[in-house]
Amino acid sequence: MNLKLRRHANPPSQDDSKTKGHVTAAEMYDVQDSYVRFNQRDHMGSQMVWEPRAESERAKLKIKQRQLAEKGRAGFEATAWSLEYAADSLLSLMDFSKNQPDTRATAWQTKLEPAPTGRPKTSAKEASQILRKAAHLFGADQVGFAELDRRWVYSHYFDAETKKDYPIKFSDEPGYQQYDQPIRLEDGTRVIPKEMRYVVVVLHEWGKDLDGTEHAPSLLTEGLSTLAYARMAPTLWMLAEFIRGLGYQAIPAANDTALSIPLAVDAGLGQLGRHGLLINSKVGSRCRISKIFTDLPLETIGAVDFGITEFCNACQKCVPKCGTGAITKGDRSLEPLDESNATGVLSWKVDAKKCMTFQNRVGTTCSTCVRRCAWTKPPRRIYAIPRFFIRNFRWRWLNKSWVWLDDRMGNGKFDKNTDDFWMASRR
Repeated sequence: MNLKLRRHANPPSQDDSKTKGHVTAAEMYDVQDSYVRFNQRDHMGSQMVWEPRAESERAKLKIKQRQLAEKGRAGFEATAWSLEYAADSLLSLMDFSKNQPDTRATAWQTKLEPAPTGRPKTSAKEASQILRKAAHLFGADQVGFAELDRRWVYSHYFDAETKKDYPIKFSDEPGYQQYDQPIRLEDGTRVIPKEMRYVVVVLHEWGKDLDGTEHAPSLLTEGLSTLAYARMAPTLWMLAEFIRGLGYQAIPAANDTALSIPLAVDAGLGQLGRHGLLINSKVGSRCRISKIFTDLPLETIGAVDFGITEFCNACQKCVPKCGTGAITKGDRSLEPLDESNATGVLSWKVDAKKCMTFQNRVGTTCSTCVRRCAWTKPPRRIYAIPRFFIRNFRWRWLNKSWVWLDDRMGNGKFDKNTDDFWMASRR
């Protein structure tokens, strides 16, 4: 893995974390000088709003979903239907958008009055511990902290209402120095104060203890994914308000404002998998990511190498079961497949258009790659053994052996009865 420092056209907002002994996501994925901040408009989730063909194709998903439900397809029963729409109803109630910044539930500013005692006198370490405790109280499953690398902030955010993109600037850029609070200007430009140099990254599991994940691609699995967002929404909002109550600024965000995966990597919460998703060392890709930008100084550990890149090179279980071949079998590349991939980042590129096409065909957001992933495991101690070897020994033959054993155990097969999910006993 190339950890060589490079000069960057869009440098981080803080001193090089290398001086603290930290490895960054940009170093881990060999970000090139040619890299420019990604425009959210090019994300497939945005293209489905402004691009007529993609919008038309996406409309087929709900039609297919209803057809499969009416036919009684396994995983599309009334219980799965109700789970999906019950979870989504909370998102609607909170006016929570996965992709739109500064909505009611992710407002950049608040009317909350800070504590009358003023900002607490705490060290970065103490503040991190307080914030971690608060996040878990509010419903987070895992929490990490990172120094903000501006390269991961979108160059432009996409507005679903106007179907246009608008710049995201920082207050130390020319012409924006007068803004000391997060703000949206009249021309649509959003400004982030230069003091907001830290990011709180929060993970929410979906398919608790693996339940439901093995039913992908089905509406049941999609419902569990939506439920993770429904759990995320109040957690994200309350944690942002908690930070503001301490006298600091906070910008809560789901999939908007910045690329979530590299921020999660910088927070030590995982690495990028071949399937284009974050792989967390504890729950694999069964998680949804949110983040909060803040000026509250926090203790950060940097990116952690769990051996996932080498393992994904040997594994490739997700490749043959991808319905349209959206997941590549070859090596990582710096070159994008199309505009939905970032340029100048050493990673496996996923064909987002093919992925969307298959989702529309099966009537769900799929997640077959998550089911097939060898990291998709329940929280059992026995799995700590292979993960120890994966992290500490990068031998291809040994990683292949773990994959072979995973297949022999039947993990990732699509052979579950949905009654097993609903009728499983709970104490």
